[in-house]
Amino acid sequence: MLPLKLLFRDWRGGELALIATALVLAVSCVTAIAHFGDRLTRAMHIQSQTFLAAERVVRSSRPVEEAWLDAARKRGLQQAETVSFASMLSAGEQFQLAAIKAVSGAYPLVGQLEMRPEPSAASRAVEGGPAPGQVWLEPRLLPLLNLDIGDPLQVGDAELTVSGLLDHEPDRSDNLFSMGARVLINLGDLAATNTVQPGSRVRYRYLFAGDDTALEDYFNWLEPQLTEHQRVIDLQEGQPRVASALERAESFLYLAGSLAVLLASVAVGLAARRYSLRHTSYVAVMKSLGAGRGQVLRIYLGQLAGLALLATAAGLLIGSVIQAQAVSLMADFFPAEPPPSRAQPLLVGLVTGLACALGFALPPLTRLARTDPMQTLRRDWSNPDRREWLGLVLGPTSMLLLIWWLSGDIAITLALFAGMALLVGGAALMNQLLVRGRLANLGGAWRIALGSLQRRAAFNTLLIAAFGTGLLAMLALVFARTTLIEEWRMQLPENAPNHFLFNIAPHDAEGMEAMLAEHNVTSTEFYPMVRGRLVAINDIPAKEYNEGSERVGALRRELNLSWTENLAPDNRILEGQWWDETDEGVSVEVELAARLNLALGDQLRFSIGGLEVEAPVASFRSLDWNSMRPNFFMIFAPGTLEDFPATYITSFYLPPEKKLFVNELVRQYPSVSLIELDKIIERIRDTIGQVSLAIESVMALMLVAGVLVLIAGVRASIAERLQEAAIIRTLGGRRRLLVQSLLVEFGLLGTAAGLLAAAGAELTLAVLSQRVFELPFAWHPLLWLLGPVAGALLVGTAGTLACRSSVSQPPLKVLRELA
Repeated sequence: MLPLKLLFRDWRGGELALIATALVLAVSCVTAIAHFGDRLTRAMHIQSQTFLAAERVVRSSRPVEEAWLDAARKRGLQQAETVSFASMLSAGEQFQLAAIKAVSGAYPLVGQLEMRPEPSAASRAVEGGPAPGQVWLEPRLLPLLNLDIGDPLQVGDAELTVSGLLDHEPDRSDNLFSMGARVLINLGDLAATNTVQPGSRVRYRYLFAGDDTALEDYFNWLEPQLTEHQRVIDLQEGQPRVASALERAESFLYLAGSLAVLLASVAVGLAARRYSLRHTSYVAVMKSLGAGRGQVLRIYLGQLAGLALLATAAGLLIGSVIQAQAVSLMADFFPAEPPPSRAQPLLVGLVTGLACALGFALPPLTRLARTDPMQTLRRDWSNPDRREWLGLVLGPTSMLLLIWWLSGDIAITLALFAGMALLVGGAALMNQLLVRGRLANLGGAWRIALGSLQRRAAFNTLLIAAFGTGLLAMLALVFARTTLIEEWRMQLPENAPNHFLFNIAPHDAEGMEAMLAEHNVTSTEFYPMVRGRLVAINDIPAKEYNEGSERVGALRRELNLSWTENLAPDNRILEGQWWDETDEGVSVEVELAARLNLALGDQLRFSIGGLEVEAPVASFRSLDWNSMRPNFFMIFAPGTLEDFPATYITSFYLPPEKKLFVNELVRQYPSVSLIELDKIIERIRDTIGQVSLAIESVMALMLVAGVLVLIAGVRASIAERLQEAAIIRTLGGRRRLLVQSLLVEFGLLGTAAGLLAAAGAELTLAVLSQRVFELPFAWHPLLWLLGPVAGALLVGTAGTLACRSSVSQPPLKVLRELA
């Protein structure tokens, strides 16, 4: 019971307040961020699944076996079905090719349909699709077919009633290459239309949602039975752009949590070190009275265990309350209804509290067990023990393991510790520059400040490293956030092409190009396109080449092949030669080339319409799929494929106010297929904007946590300065002089820490941008200005405020408290 008695005594005396505050702050910050990040990430996944209208989708070119659907029902999964195809619509004398989708009553499983019962009505969300006998049309079909709401529309052999306008379907992006405007009918009316016949190009989609475990179990059972005409679609495959944004968001949230752990651990270590120094005399007395090293160690380990458990419990409670309030206040900004909290973030907070206590508070307390009783006479508390290397090893090691576990990413862990290693080494160098400053020609405040720095030369290295850690965390967080969001925004430029035209006949290409120019619509180049299959590589048949390998799926399907003299602006030759240096061959997209293990000069054989064409690999290209321009895996030299019948493809940007131009274009060129990406791009941009807003919220939490932990670290490191300030005032020093010396001292420490933090943040951003977020790295000049300025302001202000009692209180009272 002795450790508990001493714990309550020290608590009443205020000795443990700083350690407890640092631990509570550490656990509460990490718990709040873990809760918030977990709920935010799950909310973003729920939102992202609306792009599929389900959690998983089975896509097939033919109806699947009924036994598959029965197996899903037995596992309690929700189901829906869609059937998509192209067909002609007729209304009186008007005809129009359209993309028809028949949906079951449960569609969609995730997300919402939005429609209008009248053209002038506001769009509203509805529970399901049209009722049997009814049809919903995209708005632009009304003027094309001269229809009004309530008019009959002929779809195949069935006559349906137009009952609404379709504004949004959640999975529209999964049907990009549907021909014409969308028409939504009830699945029960599909048979009556008599439009699906043997040989028809139809896409069947089977939607599933439900418990994660049941879904995994079902698809583990189903996937071995799928044929080459069937595939499972999840978010990663169905919407790689959105999936990439979510993965980066998750990496960013893990980064925020990791930085919170680092900040908290530094504060705990500084507070524990101060506590051990203050208790050196107590231990010396206990040893003088016969206590052994083991007994002293058990007493303080018992105190640490009790304090860690109490502080961790309080931090878990406070962190949970904070995140609940934050989510409640920001519920309207979440991309979806915030899911309930889980137990996992509590485990993160618990492990964080124990790791901080054991890794950073334990080494200073073990130092107490080695206390020499003669220290009660010397009262020398300021010089660190030479064996404090244990804390320099145990603390970072515990944080390394904790951050690795927390982030699940070794790149994030190594990047943060690379910055920390730079800080520790640089702190020693900066400290030497500070302590060797000349005192003779400086004023009183500078002499006092530099004298204080010299007297604590060894410990100042720890202080600079600690302050630099906090600044590194905030600088890296701010600049990583800026780089991340700007990259996301750059992925979808404001004027990116939002309409694709394909199946353009060669005799229509020139007239269509003129029509676009007449209406001031700028298009990309008109690319010829033929469909071909890669059948052999270096005379090895594709079937043999592909045997037992999953990385060459492109060999099992037809590819879009093209030729052009001009290298597209978003393409770049990485290896080999373009056509201005060679007049034959094929240029291959670099990632596909890597999957196929291609080398320059390899012979590729293609089958096009039953005829074979062979060409050597002339170059490898990188290209930007986010440019929304026509892009091709394979581009041939001009003249290679010109004897094959081809159609053309192009893309263009159309502002919302010119949307009716689409009707005129389709009316004049009815055989051309049009893909309207504007609504899809808007939806993706909204999702990325929601992710950006969420990350800004987490960044705000991290900045608050960083400032609070930094203040805790300052207070832990400057308690012994109170005695010196009291002595100076006793000897006649003025309050203004002391304030100035504190500002100079902590301003210099902050400037040094800011310079180191800028260097560490630059290195951290370099690793994160290239290894984690896969973004191009660029230097940040503002970082080198902001680091020293922010360091001087934050550390100077925090240190001076923390020492305010030495200036405002009577010297006698301060000396009594320190005694």
